[in-house]
Amino acid sequence: MNPPRLLFFVLLLSAGVCSSAFSQAKPEVRHVQVGDVSLAYYTKGNGKPLLMINGFLSTMSLWDPALLDRLAKKHQLILFDNRGVGFSTDSRNNNTTIPRMADDAAGLIRKLGYKKVDILAWSMGARIGQQLLIRHPGLVGKAILCSANPGGTHAVATSPAVESKLNDPNLPEMQKIGLVFPDNHVGKEAASECLARIKQAAAAGTIPNDFTVSHETSVRQTRARTVLWSGSEANFNALKGIKNPVLLADGRDDIIDLPQNSVVIANQIPFAWTAFLEGGHAFLFQSNKQFADLVSAFLQ
Repeated sequence: MNPPRLLFFVLLLSAGVCSSAFSQAKPEVRHVQVGDVSLAYYTKGNGKPLLMINGFLSTMSLWDPALLDRLAKKHQLILFDNRGVGFSTDSRNNNTTIPRMADDAAGLIRKLGYKKVDILAWSMGARIGQQLLIRHPGLVGKAILCSANPGGTHAVATSPAVESKLNDPNLPEMQKIGLVFPDNHVGKEAASECLARIKQAAAAGTIPNDFTVSHETSVRQTRARTVLWSGSEANFNALKGIKNPVLLADGRDDIIDLPQNSVVIANQIPFAWTAFLEGGHAFLFQSNKQFADLVSAFLQ
């Protein structure tokens, strides 16, 4: 296996972005039929298209507005809801798997008329992103996979306590958000600031009021990202066939998808890069300026 090239960043926490710095553009949510579901999406910014693939139980409105504003200066962001999440529909039968959601993303790219897009995928979205690269490589230019997990026995496992909390639908909002930021003063402050930015943007109408996830979707996504993903070596084995330029990025204090997983994946993908920033699972929100600069440098 080729050793990953290491981009090692010693970075400080970004200062909070004031509300006046956020884009005041109102999103126009649209829908396209992709197979058995209708996917909701909107676009933001100008430039080369960048498909944003969000994670477990996350709608297109749960990206940090500060990060979106930074990325939208140089890229046209395509933000969407995975099947069964937010404004997107689901099928009657449980067809929710990571490969199927990758096919959904491919269908969205085609329906929107893009020949090829770059992708930025986070958390469970990074699992979808891996499958998109494996199943539909011609639709993807470059890929940034954040807080990724290779699946099967090669994954460095999350602790049972963290996994239990992550899958607990009754866990209070701030406790669940606390899992994706470091359990220290800086992490707690970053979590509060990020949540405030999202709520402020939703109230101002600069992101869709799109936060609903049903219990059925929760059950389906939990099965897809745990039992099905952990029980197969297929994804890991197929990584070595990826030819696209790929950057693996993670927070040094990630307790959900441990940073070692990024190294495992990068060792399997020829000539992949890795970068580790300050923060936990949501490092891309905590260190949004540094991460946005990294994304722009990699995509250029």
